[in-house]
Amino acid sequence: MTLLTQKDIDDIKAAMVELAPFTEEPITYRTFTGITPGDPVLGTPDTPNYTDTAETAGVRELSLEEVTVSGGAYVMGDMEFTCRRAIKPAYEDRIVYGGSNWKPKSIKHMFLGEVLWWEVKAGKE
Repeated sequence: MTLLTQKDIDDIKAAMVELAPFTEEPITYRTFTGITPGDPVLGTPDTPNYTDTAETAGVRELSLEEVTVSGGAYVMGDMEFTCRRAIKPAYEDRIVYGGSNWKPKSIKHMFLGEVLWWEVKAGKE
């Protein structure tokens, strides 16, 4: 016997979509697609390529306690982005928020019958 039915999960997702305009902020999610090789003779570095998608996410700065207990994984100013997306984020991806690029440091999911959202803790590039 399962505690949650598919209808329950669908209701939770619908509520999250309904609340998004009040709880989420606009971000640009940059999905890594590959690298364009540079030219060592000319001294040009490899260039990463991304596909940009306009999304929304819950955004918050990590607390002092989270930074302190992380053992150096996080620093003050790092952010957490709670993204509702079907595709798992990757460490090569980037998030553009507040005029800055953010590089994922940790990626976790909220699973309740299925993945409901991804928690991406990221540092500024």
